[in-house]
Amino acid sequence: MTVYTASAPRASVSWPDPIEPVWQMLPAVDDCPLGYKRRDLGLSDRLFIGAVVNLPKAQRAWGCVTWLADVFVTSRPTLYAIGKRARAGLAARPSGRPARSAAPVEAESPVASSPVISVTPQRLARTILTLLMPGGVSERSVDDCLEVALGQGRSTGFISELLHTAGQRAGEVLDKIDHSALGPVVQARDELFTGQSPNLLMVEPHSLVITGLYATADRDAETWGCVLLLTQDRQVQIRGLAEDGCIPYAASCRAAGLDAAIQKDVWHPLADALQVVKDIEREALQALTGAQRLEKRLRKHWQEAEFNEWAATTERAERLMEQSAQLRFWRECLWDAVEVVDLPSGEVRDRAINQWLLNESLAGLQRLDHPRIQKLTVRLLAQAPELLTFLDGLAQPLADWQARLAQHFSEPDWAAFFQASVARLWRLEHALRNGHPQFRAATVAARQLVAEFVADDPSARHLAEDLLTLLERTVRTSSAAETINSVLRPDLNARRECTDLVSRQLFLNVFALWFNLHRFERGPRKGNRPYEIAGIDLGTDDWLSLLGFPPD
Repeated sequence: MTVYTASAPRASVSWPDPIEPVWQMLPAVDDCPLGYKRRDLGLSDRLFIGAVVNLPKAQRAWGCVTWLADVFVTSRPTLYAIGKRARAGLAARPSGRPARSAAPVEAESPVASSPVISVTPQRLARTILTLLMPGGVSERSVDDCLEVALGQGRSTGFISELLHTAGQRAGEVLDKIDHSALGPVVQARDELFTGQSPNLLMVEPHSLVITGLYATADRDAETWGCVLLLTQDRQVQIRGLAEDGCIPYAASCRAAGLDAAIQKDVWHPLADALQVVKDIEREALQALTGAQRLEKRLRKHWQEAEFNEWAATTERAERLMEQSAQLRFWRECLWDAVEVVDLPSGEVRDRAINQWLLNESLAGLQRLDHPRIQKLTVRLLAQAPELLTFLDGLAQPLADWQARLAQHFSEPDWAAFFQASVARLWRLEHALRNGHPQFRAATVAARQLVAEFVADDPSARHLAEDLLTLLERTVRTSSAAETINSVLRPDLNARRECTDLVSRQLFLNVFALWFNLHRFERGPRKGNRPYEIAGIDLGTDDWLSLLGFPPD
């Protein structure tokens, strides 16, 4: 095939090489092969572009690619792509280039060489349940996925019936599991609403094992008491409860005859206090804006009534700003009162010190007369007796650990320094995990200090690990239950079949079994499963096999 015409090249206009004369000889005939997006670039144009782009950089004039982009009205990436394609097409092949007249040899399809997978009922059930639970796919989307992947779909009724069957089997499996391996534990509990209907959750905070998840019609004290009894029927030894300020919680313990230490969540009061601070500051800003408008009007037309209104508005704004500043200060004191370890010194807090700081903070809040602050203070006073329960649970294990520490370090000063160093390391790592990157450098230094302490000393290493574990297992919040709810909420909202108590409970059974056997992909528990952390062995980690759908 003729690429260039037989006309003689003309003198170069702008380049001292034959690039532009060759370009001027290119035919203006559209001979672009099929399959190309740029139909205005013919085969000769593409061969010319490929020849220029593939010139060695030492031989290619500077600005040559830019010139090509201008004359062919295209982008530089397109030019390099054409050059790459031309270079690949003209490359020598070890077996020789096939004749153009020969029919192209079709490459062997990778699908044909792979093993054929038969779509058995077991495989179909496992696929549907995997799409529903970890994938969170809706019923109609499951049908589309099956049609594309396996060439056959299933109706919504079939999928719902399969999910109900799995839910019944999951409930039977969960009722037979012995949770005594957890030992005496603090249980976090919370509620998640589906519309107006609550779902009651019990979870062990350290391993995140769901010990109870129930669909109920209400959330009163009797219902929560039944949940506590059902949780104990699964051999869960409830040593304490971590919960928010829900009113029926206290009565539910009496209804179940449960004598457990109650730890009120410390995060919710602090979050409520911060919200009140923002609301009061917004109110003060609105008052200041109104005072500025009155001030502008007074500059134009003086009126004594408007002046009095301006003075009252300004005074009110200043009062609000003063109260918001005091509330922010006392909130910081409240935050310090519920800490386990003092950040500057690494000292493990004493109940008496934290109780004094908590009482002083509440007394300071009572002196503020804003209605929102007074309402917040009443709520805090009601929860105050149970905000520091975690320090009571920490006291005896810490004393036992300190007795072991005294046997290892003969000098009390060295023992105290070792304890403060390890505790401060835990406090810094805890802050770093909670999203405070400003502590990264201090965390590295604290980690190096502890590493020097335990170097070549296995006993000191064990002591450090035991203290870190002891502090990590101290439960102050119901965040574990909130974490489960954040995973459950989108899956539960996507389920169209969960319209009544029975179907919703069957779905919750499947979710609880899957979550307890799924592997964490990030965080401090990465690579482990909740049941694995808790020491509960079901014989297999495949939750689908437990439901009666083993792999083929």
